[in-house]
Parts: sequence; structure tokens; C-alpha cells
Amino acid sequence: MRCWENIHRMWQAEAHARTILFREETRWPGYYFRADTPTMKEEWKVFANCKVDLKTGEWQIIKRPIYSIY
Repeated sequence: MRCWENIHRMWQAEAHARTILFREETRWPGYYFRADTPTMKEEWKVFANCKVDLKTGEWQIIKRPIYSIY
């Protein structure tokens, strides 16, 4: 069980790093800040979803819209 947890954490960390590199701007205050792009762009107020094909090792990152329900 502990080995599986570590493998899962490794995949989660890589997915997180890839989504940070995919984004081109600062995230909401307190999350992370990019000195080269200090403000949020309106077109980047989206979710960044990623998935990996285990057979090829290829990652796919997709922008998904955020829907406000209030």
C-alpha cells in the first residue's frame, strides 16, 4: 500500500508541474506568482486538466472552462 501511495504521489507531482508549465500567467493570489506575467489574463481563467497515455508516456493538457453557479 505504501509503495502505491508513493507511485501515486509521483504521478500527481508530475501532473502538477506540467500544468504549471502549461499555464502562461499568475494564478489567483496566494497560489503562485510569475514575475514575467504578474496579472491574470481573462482567457486563462480556466481549469487545466491533464492525462497521460501509459502506453506511450505522452501527456495531454486541456483547457476546460470554469462555470459559475452563483
